[in-house]
Amino acid sequence: MTTLRIKGGTVTTPKGFLASGIYAGIKKNKLDLALIVSTRAAVAAGTFTKSTAKAWPVLWSMRAIKNKTQWAILANSGNANCFNGEGGKRATAESVKALARELGIPPYSILVCSTGVIGRTFPLKKLIESIPLATESLAKDGGNKAAQAILTTDTCTKEIAFSFMIEGREVKIGAIAKGSGMMNPNMATMLCFITTDVNISKQLLGRALKDAVAETFNQVNVDTDMSTNDTAFVLANGLAKNPKIIKEDRNYRTFLSHLKKVCRYIAKELIKDGEGVEHICEIKIKGARREQDAKKIARQIASSMLFKTMLTGADPNWGRVVACLGATQIPFEPKKLDIGFGGVKILQHGKFLKKNIPLVRKALKHKESEVEVNLNLGKGEARFLTCDLTRAYVRINAWYTT
Repeated sequence: MTTLRIKGGTVTTPKGFLASGIYAGIKKNKLDLALIVSTRAAVAAGTFTKSTAKAWPVLWSMRAIKNKTQWAILANSGNANCFNGEGGKRATAESVKALARELGIPPYSILVCSTGVIGRTFPLKKLIESIPLATESLAKDGGNKAAQAILTTDTCTKEIAFSFMIEGREVKIGAIAKGSGMMNPNMATMLCFITTDVNISKQLLGRALKDAVAETFNQVNVDTDMSTNDTAFVLANGLAKNPKIIKEDRNYRTFLSHLKKVCRYIAKELIKDGEGVEHICEIKIKGARREQDAKKIARQIASSMLFKTMLTGADPNWGRVVACLGATQIPFEPKKLDIGFGGVKILQHGKFLKKNIPLVRKALKHKESEVEVNLNLGKGEARFLTCDLTRAYVRINAWYTT
């Protein structure tokens, strides 16, 4: 299966997608309003935060995603439009209606997202006044500006695109995303907008996104906090003209593998750009009795503040890993337990390999490392991305609103 990563690839790389990113005055002197539009009706799928304090745009989009087709995604940064009363709810509806009139499409064919500070009055007037400029600025090369317009504490944009073949037809898939802090599974704090020109049914598109998110965005952690606005969308407009994917056959699996590839790339970029992050770590769990056990163990380690500070200091304190394993309350056999850092074992069948401490310390000083835990009890496996906890993270968040 030939896959090509497209240089400069972004959300407008697939056929039939336009985008813009403009300054609407929501933030100070930064692009803050993004618009993505398909030139023909697309099917769409979405996943949303599990938070019970969902922002108004999330509630709108959870309803709108049920519409048969979608045409556009409207997203702003600088204001989360959350926990700000009925005015926030009205602002979402009015924003969508204004864009619907401008584009000549139904309101529920528009998906909407916001990101920023919670609890502040939404600047509806500024946004509505900016919609004509956002639509006039739509362009095939507008993906990067859209990617800039959704950033908050991010230090860089997250963009990617791949091309691949299905039944002799070239298919493209592209994405932009934002996310830096408040990143914890279900979903990781983020907005991610994926576009593709593949021809696929809405039902299977939804199934593919759910599977991809489960393995990627739900397997990353920066700080154990969950946002009110987490959303991932995928729009598919069928312009690749491949035979329509209506069952889980080889063509579906090809598409799914590339969707996962896009999400996996974005997930890693999100955590690399986490607030104050200097070191990322992939946690690999093997030999658990069940996959569910492996996932729980991986998440426990990834979320541990002590483990994160261990990474900050490149401290080969394998006891932190053992403590996390015990905290899950999942039974294991100490005499079978293996723990390694960067391919170097520090615990083998429950015995401490003191001689390997210098090698482990060296491995942990790399910008990217891995921790492998093998319970040697079964076939359950899981992977999880996490990062260190630094002074910079505290500095960024201590004065977030001031």
